[in-house]
Amino acid sequence: MFERIIQKHESKIGAVGNVLEWYSFGLFMPFLPLLSEKFFPSENVMLKEMLSFLALAAGMFMRPFGAAIFGPIGDKFGRQKAISVSVILMVIPTFLIGCLPDYGQIGIWAPILLVFLRALQGISLGGEYTAAMVHLVEKAPKNRRGFYGCFSDAGSQAGVLLGGQSVVWVSRLFLPDEVMSFAWRIPFLLSVVLLPFAFLTPPKPDSAKPTQPREPIWKTLGLYKKEVGCTVAITAFSAVAFYTLLTFLPACLVWNKVLRLEEAAACSVYANLVMIVSIIGGGYLTDFYGRKPFMISGIIGVAAVACFMFSADVKSFEMWVLLQSLYGFFIGIYYSGRAAFFSESFPAKVRCTAVSLSLSVGQAVFGGLTPTVMNCLIKIAAFLPAAPLICVSLCAIYALKAMGKNEMSED
Repeated sequence: MFERIIQKHESKIGAVGNVLEWYSFGLFMPFLPLLSEKFFPSENVMLKEMLSFLALAAGMFMRPFGAAIFGPIGDKFGRQKAISVSVILMVIPTFLIGCLPDYGQIGIWAPILLVFLRALQGISLGGEYTAAMVHLVEKAPKNRRGFYGCFSDAGSQAGVLLGGQSVVWVSRLFLPDEVMSFAWRIPFLLSVVLLPFAFLTPPKPDSAKPTQPREPIWKTLGLYKKEVGCTVAITAFSAVAFYTLLTFLPACLVWNKVLRLEEAAACSVYANLVMIVSIIGGGYLTDFYGRKPFMISGIIGVAAVACFMFSADVKSFEMWVLLQSLYGFFIGIYYSGRAAFFSESFPAKVRCTAVSLSLSVGQAVFGGLTPTVMNCLIKIAAFLPAAPLICVSLCAIYALKAMGKNEMSED
């Protein structure tokens, strides 16, 4: 009976698990200033900041390795196996970060172990996120794939938002000295609640297992190089747009004394909430009007809002709330059909591997470098340097064709 209940609500369980997975991965960003003080030498401020950002980026750069590991597992043994193992791999390092002695206790081993655990988080996310995305689309009714699939991206945004809010909760419940001493560890330790999601979903029946050996990963990429290239190009846009909004822009506004820290954070919260709503609403509509119109509209909308944000002299907090919320709305419109569009573009036998690698490479290369690169390019010509990337992404959307729209089962 318990197994039947799980099977009936499998998609909902997977969506909740995805939220908690992103909560665990996203904790590192809002806690970075504190982690920097606890785990890196404080004598050289520039060195401390650089090492802190490298530790943050380690999770992004390791995502393709996670995709290379868990993508083939998902194609060979089933999506659920890949999700279960990757969830375990996320829980362990996140929990251990909460237990990790700081620099004052174990010296140089503290930052080394912190970067190592962050890298493990990246490997996990490189497998779980896309495996869950593919799984949601494959389990959806034929006429609801866009709506079901959009919950993978809506869940990721909700998880990031939840991770960011944990800083607020800890700060309100504990005194500043208590936060620095021990309370910061609590949100990391609470990631253990994710562990049951590795075991809740029942295994696939034997009849669903592949009867033929899978092709090597590099052969897979070679056979579908056009589709992989288009998917990487499309993902590159979303990586730059997303990390510009939630990483670079808040810091830029604070550094330039346009907004206070709490005002910049509030803008990000509003933008994230609007993004979640537009992802779900857009995902529902993509099943009626197609994926491409929404993705193209999202890209054009983001580009237009970004050009105004980085060229106009806006000082008002209310105006920044409006602009960033509008920016988040268009990113959400772009995300709304992405899961179904990517999943429908590859055959079932290589879908998990191809989508995982394509998306993870695009996120790692472009998302991981966005804050640093944008900080340099913004001084040259506002958002103009991103114009070639926008054009390439639009062309890639036009060129990518859905090949698996009717047959979406794993085998």
